[in-house]
Amino acid sequence: MSTYRDNAVVLGSYKFGEADRVVVLLTEKYGKVRAVARGVRKTKSSIGARLEPMSHVDIALRSGRDLDTVAEVKLVHTHSALRMDFDRMNQGLSMLEAVNKLTPDREPVPHLYAVLSRALHALNERGSPLMLGAFYWRLLAIEGHGPQLDVCVRCGEEGSIATFDVQEGGVHCSACRSGVPISAAGLSLLRMILGGQMSEALNMEENSAVTEVSQLAMEAMESHLERKLRSLGVFDRHL
Repeated sequence: MSTYRDNAVVLGSYKFGEADRVVVLLTEKYGKVRAVARGVRKTKSSIGARLEPMSHVDIALRSGRDLDTVAEVKLVHTHSALRMDFDRMNQGLSMLEAVNKLTPDREPVPHLYAVLSRALHALNERGSPLMLGAFYWRLLAIEGHGPQLDVCVRCGEEGSIATFDVQEGGVHCSACRSGVPISAAGLSLLRMILGGQMSEALNMEENSAVTEVSQLAMEAMESHLERKLRSLGVFDRHL
């Protein structure tokens, strides 16, 4: 049985047997991996606390037929600041959920690993009402499903942008309008997020445009996944 080592973000876990858990990991080199953590539900387990969702770990795994096995875990970062803030913790768990649903097992996705790692570090350092929405838009763009914001997705009209249609993936002009109305401020903010001005966007305080863009992000992600999103917080997160 071969052993391999990688950096990983813990996406979640679920009970397995009487004392074990299966830990879902997004690794840097190997993609999403499921591995059995033996005995972590016992009170004397020394590695359980290192395998909390959102933790960044250096982990050694033994390859198995269906599930790998955790051989060693070194904690790199716990993101302890965001865990002490209920809103930020829920945002972080929602990030994990979206990535988990987007990612197939054992398919290398180093770009998603990098984006998730950076987002969790940013969320740990600071709060922003736009953090989760901006993360969703960034994920969609990376997956090749970023919205069309410059011209009407139906007719190509460059002016008179009036609405945003999640199903069609972008803006509509006043003649083709469908979906929901989008404000000039909301459109400008979306362009900032997807046009390389992420830091400026995250510095914005709560306002109607931030709420608008965040809501559209949730709807766009759910449309892409073809399922409703729910925070991983509803699962049994604790080892």
